[in-house]
Amino acid sequence: MKRLLKGWGWHLAPWAGLIGGALGWALSHQVGSILAQDRCQESGPLTVLLICLLGLVITAGGAFFSWRLWRRREDLPGTRSFLSLLSMFSAGLFALAILFQALAGLIIPSCLG
Repeated sequence: MKRLLKGWGWHLAPWAGLIGGALGWALSHQVGSILAQDRCQESGPLTVLLICLLGLVITAGGAFFSWRLWRRREDLPGTRSFLSLLSMFSAGLFALAILFQALAGLIIPSCLG
């Protein structure tokens, strides 16, 4: 595994779920907030859902990479295996936050006032 990932990739690999989850959530949150507040006439439920779907794809990619690394835990030191597992679960929490944001985009009207 170490031969596949060189340099920074080897050191950041266990953190992939956390980094991907944070990036996916930040993207969906910030773009969704900008659309809801500054451009509420142009945004709608479909736009919010597409943005949340993109955030979920980024989050799932990071979680998948962490899962693949955790699955090879017998080849890794204990700390890297634990970080991969923790990172994978944190990506799940970020995905839950993105899903709640998508649900709010469906329930709350785009322009309230």
